[in-house]
Amino acid sequence: MEKFNKEILVGEDNKVFQFTRMQNMIGVKFFITTFDQTNKPISFSMRQDKFGKWALTPGSLPWLYPLTGELADAILEKQPA
Repeated sequence: MEKFNKEILVGEDNKVFQFTRMQNMIGVKFFITTFDQTNKPISFSMRQDKFGKWALTPGSLPWLYPLTGELADAILEKQPA
């Protein structure tokens, strides 16, 4: 299981996102956790869609969708060439 952190600007705050790579019979996904202002964990996942792009799984919080590109870039930076 591969793990890494990436700091991403969200509004006026830098948030640290913790990525954990997981693989099972249906493929690879990344379980991602960050923390809100009260230090409460916020977790969600990303999987590759049918076009090979990383996408948030259904049910993710609405404020995460504008960050999809930056989250996907963080994953791609860590993928072997």
